[in-house]
Amino acid sequence: MQSIEGRCCNENISHGEFRALQVALHQNSCTMQDIARSAAVTKSGATRIAKRLEDKGLANRQQDRKDGRICCVTLTEEGRTLLNRIEDLLMAKMQEILAVIDPDMREILIISLSAFVRASERKGISESSQRETCCIPEGNHFSGNG
Repeated sequence: MQSIEGRCCNENISHGEFRALQVALHQNSCTMQDIARSAAVTKSGATRIAKRLEDKGLANRQQDRKDGRICCVTLTEEGRTLLNRIEDLLMAKMQEILAVIDPDMREILIISLSAFVRASERKGISESSQRETCCIPEGNHFSGNG
């Protein structure tokens, strides 16, 4: 849900910023490269997105403790709250749409989407197992949603 001005969900963020917030929330370690992939921009574009999120108080950037060339992004509490509000809004919109679909077609859609999600999770697990975690402060280990 994007406005004509390119804003996401009637909030003061772009679609790229929304994608960056999502990837930062769902990964223990979110690099500029991760943001670039999720928002379909270059690494310099990802850096600009991360800077805007930081300026809005939605995220923090920090250098990797092992490799100072790597910059990672973590969400602030305000960033988590905003992302949760947007995701709740999107979920409500999806429920409205599902409510008007023929029940048999809705069942087929739910089965198909469930299979898609399971496949994407399997692919995500194999990709994330290859990635080394960085930028996690010593003694902090995140589990799932944070």
